[in-house]
Amino acid sequence: MWSRYLLLIALILNASVIGYSQSDEIECNLGTLYNLTVSKSPTLQRQNIQYKIAEVDKKSAASTFDYQLYSDLSVSRSGLNLFELDPRVALVGGQINTNNLSLSGGVQRTFRSGLRANAGVNYARIADNFPLNSFNEDVGSFFSDNSTSVSASVTQPLLKGRGRSITTANETTSQLAIENQQLNTTFIASGEIFNMAIGYWQYLTANEALEVYQINEARVSKVLEITNELVKADKKPASDLLQVQADLKDKERRTILAKQQLYAARQNLGRYIGLSTQESNLISLPKNDFPQIENIPSDLSLQNLLDLAYKNRTDLKAIKKSLEILSVYVDVAENNTKPQLDLTGSMAYGGVDAGNGVHRLLSALAQNEGRNYQVALGLSYLFPINNNYAEANLLNSQLLYTDQEIQLKNQLRNIEVNVSIAYNDLLNSIEAVKKSKQSLAYYENVFKNEQLKFQSGLTTLLNLILLQERLTFAQLDYIQNQQQFAIAISNLRYETGTMYKKDAYNFISEEDSKKPEVFYSLPKE
Repeated sequence: MWSRYLLLIALILNASVIGYSQSDEIECNLGTLYNLTVSKSPTLQRQNIQYKIAEVDKKSAASTFDYQLYSDLSVSRSGLNLFELDPRVALVGGQINTNNLSLSGGVQRTFRSGLRANAGVNYARIADNFPLNSFNEDVGSFFSDNSTSVSASVTQPLLKGRGRSITTANETTSQLAIENQQLNTTFIASGEIFNMAIGYWQYLTANEALEVYQINEARVSKVLEITNELVKADKKPASDLLQVQADLKDKERRTILAKQQLYAARQNLGRYIGLSTQESNLISLPKNDFPQIENIPSDLSLQNLLDLAYKNRTDLKAIKKSLEILSVYVDVAENNTKPQLDLTGSMAYGGVDAGNGVHRLLSALAQNEGRNYQVALGLSYLFPINNNYAEANLLNSQLLYTDQEIQLKNQLRNIEVNVSIAYNDLLNSIEAVKKSKQSLAYYENVFKNEQLKFQSGLTTLLNLILLQERLTFAQLDYIQNQQQFAIAISNLRYETGTMYKKDAYNFISEEDSKKPEVFYSLPKE
């Protein structure tokens, strides 16, 4: 019974949440959509994860130079059965039992200069049931011999592994990888915002196209009224009504299709932003108008736009960062072809003490008798005779570097071509807007005159319907050309790297959201 009540309450709460969320309309202006895209785009969210992974990799690379503590504890007991002729049988019986304790600890670290250092303490205690010590003194069974030593050593590579740039190569490449991710994120964010802009202009086009179809439908309805009056006045045949009624049904059909296109455009806009279907349904009608061609400067220069692209395109900068990374790999690979020649210096100090007790661990170092020391200097050499692995790794790194250089040159070539296409597209779209605007003005006057002629019986219904269709097409062409012009501005900004220049958390302020400059003006720097 209670489960039913709980289920009912959950359904009521869910319905209330859905009802509340549906009442929160998303204002469809470019500034709001820009900020939503930056914050909700799944692609940018994934890029943020990649950036965090790069930071983790840098931390992992730095761990090579962490201080490392080590310790070891070993306890053992052993036994030895004596021969009957062994003189020790008289003192211990048939078996010697030995207890061993070994304890060591220290710290070691690899420095960024390539130097490896180690310092530690070793303690050992041995005790058995043989009552005589090494001087044949009777000290009793299990009287311990204690030894303690303190040691330190340093190793410096002289050939392979020598140099700060080699030792810190992983750190260097990790930092460059972080910068590479930042640049890639900026470029990808630019692409996401460009897609959003395309989606918005298509949404605005669909909305204005629907208005055109609705106005066209209203015009045909008015023509039907006029035709009906003319038929009643015996100025037109009744068959004309059938033509107008058929035309009206066709216009109603087109209006229905335009509504579907508007719905699809809204959903696609939400898709580009990163919204769900329900969230996309909350997007209001478009608030921003198309940009005006009068605001575009007439002194556009293709070379200036190319210079902007070379300066601002972060994908170019990312490729150059990749080249820096590969250059480090080449340096490391060249170093790895050298022999391993290490210089090691070490020193040790220790002592021994006999007896039981924990204090023997330190007292062994204080005893003058049995004290010992050691100072050493050594060289170690290692070199594979064929060295195939190192040479293959070097060749592979050099090939990867060359491949990246080709990619950079190819990207520069593609940018030059794309900017040229975008520049030409903008110029042509400006002319297309001008021509379509003039064409629309002519068709509006022609249709207005044709209506007056039809009411006076000076033209046929077929001519009126034909000119009405041409007027509708002229209106749609004008809207379509405005859309192409708006997209051309965004495309030129995208190709020149000026659509989005900062990090992935840069937002448009509320005061600029009504008419963001990035969607209405050409890049300047």
